[in-house]
Amino acid sequence: MERLNETAQDWVPHVRRLRPDLAWEDVVRIINGTLPEARRWTQSRLLRAVNAYVRDGFLPATVLDRAGPRARDDRLPAIVAGIKGADPDITLQAICARLENMRERTPRGRTSWQPSSVKMLLERAEKLGMI
Repeated sequence: MERLNETAQDWVPHVRRLRPDLAWEDVVRIINGTLPEARRWTQSRLLRAVNAYVRDGFLPATVLDRAGPRARDDRLPAIVAGIKGADPDITLQAICARLENMRERTPRGRTSWQPSSVKMLLERAEKLGMI
């Protein structure tokens, strides 16, 4: 617990402010953004630390509540619809490659695209009337 208390200033303020509004992976990314490489957190390590602080009464139990759904915007479906509109015969894998070349992040924030994600975005774009 001593080591945890030494690092508390790195993560406790962020957890208090961001949870449960953001998912844990987003909270970890924000915390690690300000830390040197040697002091970075993993999601599982942060969850263990938060559970210990909640158990000991240092953090409210509400920080462990489930995060709500993310707000959906139409930016990614619009990009995918534009790519598909420019080349109607393009494959899902080719759209993945183009999005990765554009350094566009997936809906979950990752850098590597999967055809299933592109298909989901194309379906959403169609529902929104973009295609």
